[in-house]
Amino acid sequence: MPDPVAGLSPSGSRMDPTGGSAHPHSLVLTASPLQRAGAFVLAALADVDHPCEVSDEALAMAVDQMTSHLVKTVDAAKAADPGGFWLGASYLLWPNSKINPTARGKQSPAQREALIREWRARPEPADWPGAPCAYCGRAACGWYGKVDIPLGASVAHRNTTAPGHAGTPLCYPCVACLWAFPYGASLSGGRAALMHSWDDDFLAKMTAATVDQTLRQASAGAPKGAKPSPYARELWVLRAVRAYSRRITSGVELIVLSNSNKEQLFAAQELSQPLAEWLRTTNKDAERRAGYPVLVATQGTKKVPGEAFLAKRAFTRPSQVLDFAVGHVLGRISAAAPIPAETTVLAPLLYSYCREVLTMDDKDVERIKELARRLAALLGQDSRPGPFRDFIRANSKGGNLYGWFRSKGVDWLLFPRPKDTSPVLLPVQEYRLLFEDERSWSWRRLLVFAVLEALAEAGWEPKGSQEELQEIKDLADAAGGDQEEGTEQ
Repeated sequence: MPDPVAGLSPSGSRMDPTGGSAHPHSLVLTASPLQRAGAFVLAALADVDHPCEVSDEALAMAVDQMTSHLVKTVDAAKAADPGGFWLGASYLLWPNSKINPTARGKQSPAQREALIREWRARPEPADWPGAPCAYCGRAACGWYGKVDIPLGASVAHRNTTAPGHAGTPLCYPCVACLWAFPYGASLSGGRAALMHSWDDDFLAKMTAATVDQTLRQASAGAPKGAKPSPYARELWVLRAVRAYSRRITSGVELIVLSNSNKEQLFAAQELSQPLAEWLRTTNKDAERRAGYPVLVATQGTKKVPGEAFLAKRAFTRPSQVLDFAVGHVLGRISAAAPIPAETTVLAPLLYSYCREVLTMDDKDVERIKELARRLAALLGQDSRPGPFRDFIRANSKGGNLYGWFRSKGVDWLLFPRPKDTSPVLLPVQEYRLLFEDERSWSWRRLLVFAVLEALAEAGWEPKGSQEELQEIKDLADAAGGDQEEGTEQ
């Protein structure tokens, strides 16, 4: 049997993928988001900036601190009792563990404490299995299963492991990370929500903030009867991203999981790096910060507040942010405000969103804006709202935009037009964007907004009845894309 501290496999090969440079008791970052998050939790508990700075002594102290939190549950009969926070969380995180055994009601507080401390004790090197850690490759200190590894197989399920393996082999630092990750998660609704990124600086900052929040929550006890707001977890990530002070260099994942016996869940969705960085700039750039509340107001529905739905769409359907912004502006058209004031405030924000998030090329965005100026010059010659309404109808889903351009192309040639403008209303490049590009619908939404902006700059004020303008408002839903109502997931 090899020396387990030396980190050698039975064949004599080095089990540490770092080539042996990592101490067997040090924290290393692996490919597991849960392990990584746990490592940064331990760094926060040790009051250092990075897991690599956590000493063996600091690791032991952090594990002792977490164990003491579990020990506080021994006098609680149920999770709702004072000191029962981690008992309640244990059913979500560590079902059938020694903090919540079936016979818990028959145990004395001293017996409960003894079992908890036994569970979280560091195995003696003489008892190590002589196998490499499944996460980092160093010497494992024991076999682990569902009790310690979220969604892991039970150690009783021998058909899921190799012969002689009573579960998954893990080293002590890695299993300590799995014990720690819940401190870096939002624990509510019977699920754990974790914010993860491969940007270590971002992960360190957000994890440290969440650890403080979890410790306060554990001390105060979870509020009873509070109904979660729509998309609260996505909104949590969005606000964390906007509050971050440095450039975000990687995407931000939202991982929602449950390890309980009633529900096994692991759901991950990602906020892309360009979108995360763009959201961050909406709180750092003065012009974008001014436009952000206006953008938020365009995203809401009767059931879901604007910022919550912005957060949800940022994760799932980023192109809909543009769709709903345009639909909202169109819906605000009235006799008193033919071109809503939001148009000019939103313009810098929406154009930056198209360029930085939807990755629309600068030259193509300028082509759409130039086309919009030609359309505004054409539509602005008529003070009736009807021609503008016809353009909106043609540009809605099911409309015949190509037919509209074909008929208006003749008007462009016959009517007086501004100097230094193209004699062709719809040149080939713009045609390809609107009708042949894979993001044609987004280009059309951008065109509608750019026409509104150009009409506002030209001072266009349609003279028509409220009924005529209402027809434009009725088309706003189509311009905004498929309407959707949100619920908490």
